[in-house]
Amino acid sequence: MFGSRLTYIALLWWVLEKTGSATALAGVAIATVLPTFFLGPIAGVFIDRLDRRRLMLAMDMVNGLIIGTAATLLFIGRLQIWQIYLFSILSSTATVFHRPSLQSSIPNLVEPEQLTKANSLYQISNGITGVAGPALGGILVGFIGSGPTMWVDAITFFVAGISLSLVAFPSPRAVASSGLRSIFSDTLSGFRFLYHKKTLLFMLLLFGLVNFLLAPTSVLFPIMAKNVLNVGAQGFGLFGSAISVGMIFGGLLTARLKRFRHHGLGIICGLVLLGVMLAVFGCSRNMILSMLSLAIVGLAVAIVNTLEAVIFQTRVPNELQGRVFAAQSAITDGLQPISLALTGALLAVLSAPTITIASGVAAALAGLGALAAKTMREL
Repeated sequence: MFGSRLTYIALLWWVLEKTGSATALAGVAIATVLPTFFLGPIAGVFIDRLDRRRLMLAMDMVNGLIIGTAATLLFIGRLQIWQIYLFSILSSTATVFHRPSLQSSIPNLVEPEQLTKANSLYQISNGITGVAGPALGGILVGFIGSGPTMWVDAITFFVAGISLSLVAFPSPRAVASSGLRSIFSDTLSGFRFLYHKKTLLFMLLLFGLVNFLLAPTSVLFPIMAKNVLNVGAQGFGLFGSAISVGMIFGGLLTARLKRFRHHGLGIICGLVLLGVMLAVFGCSRNMILSMLSLAIVGLAVAIVNTLEAVIFQTRVPNELQGRVFAAQSAITDGLQPISLALTGALLAVLSAPTITIASGVAAALAGLGALAAKTMREL
């Protein structure tokens, strides 16, 4: 996780410096999201059939090779924009297999009553790596360039893979039938499960809407850093660090709420807080206020992510979780390419702060609208 934050800073900043184009930034973000939508459900089948630890190990190694190749091309001056799109697709494809494997492995490592704490600790670890990663990424990009910074990322993937090879944990597997028809049937099983669980489906559709509204931030944040706040790559890195500091506090907060049972209301409050503070960030022209607002955004993200994970891990059979988590990602991320494409077009007529404010307000309204759903209030 640490290294990936370095590449996020290095890659987006290189594209912005190279092209000065919001459309090019949106293209990278779209390339990153597409595999989740098209390959996520199929990946879930293999996650439930294979040893999840070995699958995560393999994907770490693949990601290390992909990022290392991109870093080398960048260092020797041969990297082109179309290659950035290709590497983004390949790296995201590896992540499509890795992330649901990790999510579905957590219930195998702890007792059910410890799931909230375990997921909170996961958010805290995300936050800790996120504090150092973006900040160091911004500093390294400023001093040694994007290529060497991405080499650090590649090394961290190999270190993660080696670490996984040294541990063991149970990995329940679904019974695998042979043939393409069985793969197709198993792929649909995740969606069928969600279709019959109306509460879970409603929550995912809500997250899909919110992600559609928040997707522009991956394009807007580097533009805000460079053209609005004038803080350069270092400041852009600090944006990510501020969010991650908030995630640490959000993880600590949810870890202490072990007996909290109103998960739906917690998610709604988190979404509203997230949207409001994103709008504040869009209004800000002061770096301190910007970082404070993003820290609160991170706190809200940690709360929402933790409660959502607990809901799914306690309501979905473990042998089906790979497919369900993959279907979840396809549903919640499916509209992001459209959102990102619209962002590139909107930036031709609207400013980055205006779009950021609108995204935040709309996300907060979506959260408030969810209060009308009895299933969410009682979740």
